[in-house]
Order: sequence, then structure tokens, then C-alpha cells
Amino acid sequence: MADGICTQATISMIENRDNCPSFEILNQICQRLEIKLTDVSHNPRYGDKLFSYIEEDMRRHLYIQAQQRIGKVNFDKLDNRFAEGKYYCYKGFVKLYIDDDLDEAIYHFNWMLTQYKCESLRFYHAWSNLGLGLAYQKFEKPKRALRYIEQSIQILDQIKHDNHDICAVTDLYIDIIATFLELNHFDRARQLCTAILNRLTADDCLYKVDVLEELESRCLYAQGKIVEATMKQFTAMFVAELRGNQTLCNKIKDKSQAHIIQLVKQELNKIDGRQTLSI
Repeated sequence: MADGICTQATISMIENRDNCPSFEILNQICQRLEIKLTDVSHNPRYGDKLFSYIEEDMRRHLYIQAQQRIGKVNFDKLDNRFAEGKYYCYKGFVKLYIDDDLDEAIYHFNWMLTQYKCESLRFYHAWSNLGLGLAYQKFEKPKRALRYIEQSIQILDQIKHDNHDICAVTDLYIDIIATFLELNHFDRARQLCTAILNRLTADDCLYKVDVLEELESRCLYAQGKIVEATMKQFTAMFVAELRGNQTLCNKIKDKSQAHIIQLVKQELNKIDGRQTLSI
């Protein structure tokens, strides 16, 4: 268990004292045991562990799975407003995507925003504003939808990464960018791609850089900027390869840019075996 991670003494301390001296050590041990951090970390309040699973489902757009988990939450047992606020945010997205009940979705998002204004819930305020924007988009009210989406961006811009998970913030930006693409607001989508890519670069973080580059390429294609868009696609493919995102990598390599890759291979075959010029 300790090999390559820590000392045997550290493992003994974890076993005997129920405490780990380092988050990194705990993370590596969990990976070796193929269990989640939330399975072993201390969750002192009702629902915390379940909420961590729900949030992971929501960020991955697994709304049916999230709905099943939410059904296990007894709202009356939630003992703090932070958990209650998150609950209404989650319920709003379930109503929006699973039940297709736009009125109920809007009710849940509005209730969260008006009744739970504490600073610790700012990320969920941004998320709920996006939910309202998506609901009004389905209602075919684009102006109102854009107003709520822009409000979501304003809140996100104020969130410092040391106060919230950079990955969660990035996921929310990606959902916003995808929404702008659907609304044909390509310049705004590109502007956000650049902004979040700059934030990730400043933090030396590659998280979903490939996805952002691919989203920006779609904007460029829509605007008729073919060469620039194609270069973005290849950037996305290379980063996807680095990140192990084979789904996106294969999509670009085997579908989106297959013709260009084939042309390059043909040109390389023509010069294969030729002598290089000596100086």
C-alpha cells in the first residue's frame, strides 16, 4: 500500500488515528484502492457525501443519475442553508432536463437565488442564473435568457479559484459557451473561451483546454474563418491526446479533420526515403 506513495509508518498512522497528513497522499491511496475521496473523507453533516456525488453527476450532465440520488435526500434533515441552497439548484436542473417542466425549474432557480443569498453559495448563484437562462431559452425568450446568462458570467468572474474548485468553474463556463454557440453569439463565445483559457494558463492547468479549443473552433467555422478554425481543431486534438481524452481526439482525427490528416500522410509518403540535403 505504501510503495511509491508514503512510508509504512504513515499508513499505520492513518489506520490508527483515522487521519492523513497530506491530501495528495490520501488521493493516491484512494486511486490505488479504486475508491473515491468522498468514501473516506469526513462528512460531518447530513447529505454532504450524497451531494458530492450529485454535483459530480450534474457537471457531467448525468441528470437521470443525479435525479435518482436527489430522490434519496430528505430535505427536512438538511441542517444548514448552504445545503438547502444547493438542493434547490440541483432540483432546478432535474426539472429542466429530466421532467421538462420549465415552470418548476424556474421556480426552483428563483427560490434558490432569492432565499439563499449567502456568500458561500456564489458559485450556485451563477449556476442557477445559467439554469434560468437555459429555461427561458427553451421558452424561446432569447433576450431574457441572455440577461440571466450574462448575470451568471458576472458572478463567475468574481469567484477566485482559491475559494472554489477551478475545475467546477471551468465546467460552468463551458456550459455557458455552448449555450452562446446555440444562440449564434459566436463573438461572445470566443471571448469567453479566451478568458477562461487565460485563467487556466495562469494556473498551469490543462483541465478541459482541449474542449475549450474545440468550442472556439466551432465559433470560427461558423464565422467562415476556416484556416484559423482548423488550427484550433488540431490544437484541441493534441491537448486531448495529452489529457487522455480519446473521445475528442478520435472525433477530430477520424471525423472532423480526417481528410486533412489523410492529405498530410500522402505528402509524407511521397518524400519517404528521400535523402535530406547536406550543408
